[in-house]
Amino acid sequence: MRRLAAQAEALCRAVAPDVAGGPLYVIPHADLPSELRMSDGLEGFTTRYLDLILRPTLEQLGRWRGRGPAMVVNPEAIASDLAERGRPARRRCFAPTFLGDVLHELAHILDAGMIGEPEPPANLVTFAALALKAELDGVTAPTNGPSATIPWRCHEAAFIRIALHLAHRARAFGTWLQSEDVFDAVEYDLSPTRRYAEALGDEPARLAGCPFANIQAMPQPAAFAELWQADVLRWKSHTPATEELSRTLAACERHIFIPKAAQEAPEGRHGSLC
Repeated sequence: MRRLAAQAEALCRAVAPDVAGGPLYVIPHADLPSELRMSDGLEGFTTRYLDLILRPTLEQLGRWRGRGPAMVVNPEAIASDLAERGRPARRRCFAPTFLGDVLHELAHILDAGMIGEPEPPANLVTFAALALKAELDGVTAPTNGPSATIPWRCHEAAFIRIALHLAHRARAFGTWLQSEDVFDAVEYDLSPTRRYAEALGDEPARLAGCPFANIQAMPQPAAFAELWQADVLRWKSHTPATEELSRTLAACERHIFIPKAAQEAPEGRHGSLC
């Protein structure tokens, strides 16, 4: 499994020049300390300061190379999700699913600006670790994902755009992944991923050599932005209004779940990302 994790790290560096020059950690779930083990079948996660949260573990494994974005991937959960398929299909699909999950987490890292951050105060790292543990233990409700109050939270248009670029680049490097392997939008109550890919047009091919920081600074294609806006309006129209929903929607605009050191996190980029 560590060999596959090393392959995944190499793929991340190949498809995203933003992370090519420094440490990057893909950590199998089995390597986590017991207090951070996942119990709900989550296939992977990342969050701000995860490298520092897991630094003792990385040092014990002889893997610590300094500050860099980190993610956890859960092979057991992936195998469980593939269990209904026949053995040949499971063997064929396991590695692409693992790599797709890694690129999903990389999309979060790029979208949330977790690269090259200043050294945070120790109290922020402690807070981040406590918040992550509370969410993994189910003490706090999921902040994003299919089981959250707003399933597409932290998987907004900017994230989807990055995910589609990553899938395109992975295929160009010989790792055959469907865009849905990186982000299956239907699971988040959005239009199918293929519709977002169609709306993005030839942008992934045209910008294949660009750092993601440059791509993020460019306006989104009009058709892509319009599809996202229509999805959000549709979701709101068929979702019953509740006090919890109103609070969560408001939090999307102002709440900082895990702040950056010395500066506020960008709007809409909060919490553990999975």
